[in-house]
Amino acid sequence: MKGDVMHQSESDGVMRVYGGFSRALASVADIGPLAPVNGSDAKIAAGVAVYRNNVRAAYLHALEDSFPVIALLVGDGFFRYLAHEYFHAHPPKSRLVARYGDHVPEFLGSFEPAASLPYLADVARLEIAWLRAYHAAEATPLRPDELFDRIGEDPNRARLTLHPSMSLLTSRHPVYAIWLHNRERREGKLQLSSIGERVLIARPEAEVVVTPLSAEVWRALDRLDAGDTLGEAIEAALNENTAASPAEILQCIMSYNVIIAAELDQERRA
Repeated sequence: MKGDVMHQSESDGVMRVYGGFSRALASVADIGPLAPVNGSDAKIAAGVAVYRNNVRAAYLHALEDSFPVIALLVGDGFFRYLAHEYFHAHPPKSRLVARYGDHVPEFLGSFEPAASLPYLADVARLEIAWLRAYHAAEATPLRPDELFDRIGEDPNRARLTLHPSMSLLTSRHPVYAIWLHNRERREGKLQLSSIGERVLIARPEAEVVVTPLSAEVWRALDRLDAGDTLGEAIEAALNENTAASPAEILQCIMSYNVIIAAELDQERRA
């Protein structure tokens, strides 16, 4: 019994140390003693402080890698300040460092020091979409002849499966123009329009492709991604632009190589 009590006491002590260690990494306060331990509290505190700085530096670099355009837009000093504030607002919880920046868009949307750059949150969403497309599963797009062989009987009843790397983004800001200008480090000042943009992000082959879309093509892809039939998706697209051609909308979608499977909707067969 005594041995069990001692074992439990040791276990509780270990848990206190680990709990204190985790809190110390996320805190801005002095380290202080983590738990009753042997040795110098000051020495322990100094060691933890070094480790905390190294951890935060690693997460700063993770954000820089994930959001290179945001870093360019705000500059190095402001980005470091932003990363510091983000660390405390959203301390890392996932073991996947690549997911550390998942909350950056919502953080930027309410980050008062960045209020003069209202498009930052949507640029961050685009960068996250790019990163997820880069890491997405592989899939082989259907060739046009393969697609028409599968839906030729009644294209309107076709349900299409889209590439796992594909995502769609819509913004009231010219988010694609901002992202491209900075991603490619183009010379000169970008003249921003007041018109929002819709964007497709996907990696159908070796490289991630980011493409601006018309309102009708974006709507068609959005409805296909939600599970609508091709006929339903085209109908929704024509509500965006009555002058558009169904054939042109489908041809445009096919050119992006994001359709990986197609079958006729069994429920709608006569």
